[in-house]
Amino acid sequence: MKKLLHSTGALCPLCLAELSASVYADALGLVWMERCCPEHGEVLTRIWPDEEHYTWLRSLAFPKTAPALAKSCTGPCPFSCGPCSRHERRGTLMEIEVTKRCNLHCPVCFMSAQDGEGDPTLDEIAAMYDAIAESIGINAAVQLTGGEPSCRPELPKIIAMGRAKGFWGIELNTNGLIIAQREGYLEALVEAGLTGVYLSFDGLTKDVYRATCGADLLDVKLEAIQRCREAKTQVVLAATIVSGLNDLQLGDLLRFSLANADVVAGLALQPAFTSGRFEANRALPLTMGDVIFALAGQSEGLIEPYDIWPLGCSHPLCDTGTFLVRSEAAPHASGFVPATRELTREAFLAAYSPDSPQGSVFLDVLARQGKAVHEGLSLVIMNYMDAATMDTQRLRECSMMVALPDGRSIPFCSYHLTDAGGRRIYPPWGKAETGESLLRPAAAAEKSGTRSAAATTATEDQDA
Repeated sequence: MKKLLHSTGALCPLCLAELSASVYADALGLVWMERCCPEHGEVLTRIWPDEEHYTWLRSLAFPKTAPALAKSCTGPCPFSCGPCSRHERRGTLMEIEVTKRCNLHCPVCFMSAQDGEGDPTLDEIAAMYDAIAESIGINAAVQLTGGEPSCRPELPKIIAMGRAKGFWGIELNTNGLIIAQREGYLEALVEAGLTGVYLSFDGLTKDVYRATCGADLLDVKLEAIQRCREAKTQVVLAATIVSGLNDLQLGDLLRFSLANADVVAGLALQPAFTSGRFEANRALPLTMGDVIFALAGQSEGLIEPYDIWPLGCSHPLCDTGTFLVRSEAAPHASGFVPATRELTREAFLAAYSPDSPQGSVFLDVLARQGKAVHEGLSLVIMNYMDAATMDTQRLRECSMMVALPDGRSIPFCSYHLTDAGGRRIYPPWGKAETGESLLRPAAAAEKSGTRSAAATTATEDQDA
């Protein structure tokens, strides 16, 4: 028995053609997305574990703020991003990729990071900053990423450049190796103007890092957190969640973050998605809904599924979270309580700012209400899309963008999208690799099926 919930657009994972799709719940309450490619046949993707929760979350959409600058559409989604005139929300978190270099070869990496040949020049990075300032403004949060950005010798100059242009928030997306191993390095970045560290932190046991990073890095990660504490700069722990690997450590990650809330400002949980490189085993693909319910079950009563709300800056099925506030009256032994239990939907809407990036939405709302947030923890659960899960309506509401030197801002999930053969639509910085060209719908269809659709999973923190 199928219960139709709504219609949307989706992709064929083989040829990336945009298709009409139906989203329905089955007799068990599981939510599926179904479409049919004229060339490759029917495709069915499980997208949520619970119909009632899916419908509730989807109903909490916020008003949309369209991009100030958008180019006209020249092709189907996602081949005309920039953003295009069909895009419905402006960016609030902008990424600048400063290098392809990396000091690891992680089995799980959406960038499949390699050497640094062809890295953007400082002038090109300056152009990216300028493009962000023109299209969104200097209030946008900027995340420097890669590759591993700490492999770029000019990183302090790049940070200082952004601050000189007026950007208030510049965050470093990093694996933490150089921060942990090089005394004084983080302090130099902070002196240059760095405002926070986004640290890949996949679990609390060594086997997790052997699977996701190819090496036992737990002690390195812990040392990187200590360096952040000493440098008095906040750190957000970003965990790539892979079923059968670290999906039973969600509660432990939450408790660890709360125990270190003096320096850990946030915990970002990101189900692994299928783009780039993936050489780790997993039991099954996970959705944001799976992670929400699993976290609730492992949190010993601190978190319930309906404590997690859409953040408002993008589609409600893309970014969710809450803010854990320290309270003497908290019923939980941790001393924290989810702010969403004490916050009405009306008050949230009234205090919400469309300028708040994903991780700051609840913190900003609570601060405007005069609540103490300096000892709290931002909890964010994100739902990135790949060729199998791509919902083109969600894509048109993306607020997390990757800046290119030519002035375009590409939605994160389309920028990193690969077809079943691992080919990208958008090469890094818009520069085609030697011997390669941008995939187009017709070309993708011609080349599809020549390789098996082996899992190539990754998420936001896996670029290191």
